Amino acid sequence: MIAISTMWNALRQPDGAALLDELKELGFDAIELSRHLTREQVEQIKPHLAKTHICSIHNFCPVLHSRPQSEAEHDPIHLASLDADARNEAVKQTIRTIELAVEIEVPIVVLHLGEVDTYDRSYLMYDFYEYGEREFEAFGAKVEEATEWRKRKEAKHQDAVLFSLDTLNEMALRMEVYLAIENRPRYYQIPNFDEVGLLLDQFKGSNMRYWHDVGHAMLQERVGLCWSQRWLEKYTADLIGVNLHDLKDLEAYHPPGFGDLDFKEILAQIPPDTLTVLEVRDVSAEQLVEVREEWQLWRKSEQQDEEGSAARNIHLR
Repeated sequence: MIAISTMWNALRQPDGAALLDELKELGFDAIELSRHLTREQVEQIKPHLAKTHICSIHNFCPVLHSRPQSEAEHDPIHLASLDADARNEAVKQTIRTIELAVEIEVPIVVLHLGEVDTYDRSYLMYDFYEYGEREFEAFGAKVEEATEWRKRKEAKHQDAVLFSLDTLNEMALRMEVYLAIENRPRYYQIPNFDEVGLLLDQFKGSNMRYWHDVGHAMLQERVGLCWSQRWLEKYTADLIGVNLHDLKDLEAYHPPGFGDLDFKEILAQIPPDTLTVLEVRDVSAEQLVEVREEWQLWRKSEQQDEEGSAARNIHLR
């Protein structure tokens, strides 16, 4: 299945019903509700959901009250906060997202967990990448310096996340909704590679799963943090969904095939039956239709290859 995220048109189409119509005309299998939707857009969408498959929803959706849509990626509160009031408010807002998911019969809530409170040294990594100095010893030193600062503070934030997830997971179990932990693009955000394993182990046997963002994984690789293929190699067993977008150098959310990633290699890692959501900025509808058609052809070809291989194995027996 391939779906399309409302990230594509949430900021430019204020009317929720019209927003939904635009997405449905693209011919994707389903629609994901991103964190860029306002309360008004969500309410306008609801009457039209009987004939629309909504596959997943991100916290916080709708966007926090009085928060501009354009600032939806920069939450003033988060689930890893060391401030109890801010953390409790983040839990409360995530519960509202879960309740919305139950109301409109969405099975998966994708979680943005928050970050470690540290001085952001990302610009050092980005500068080295931009100037083509990735191979120099200084690049590795800057990455190590940034991650060491993170390590000094991350334990308390990990405890805060676990505290938040305890409450949310209990609710998700009661309401029969999956919670999916999404990998993030920057080194100070939670979870990093190891924290995914820590959280999944803590909630083993529950409704907690892993949500893989292709672009975020590659951004981490490009600034020297973690090889992109490691995430799927280790966490495929817990994988419930994938966000798909391309990069142009360090700029994310381009349609696959319109950036510089090798998607044949990337898609080969994703199990065929995995929910895959196209998450792109405001590009043309024609580009998105092209991506959908290419995806469907690729999956069909892959399925035929698997069926042919199975038939040959049966014959050989």
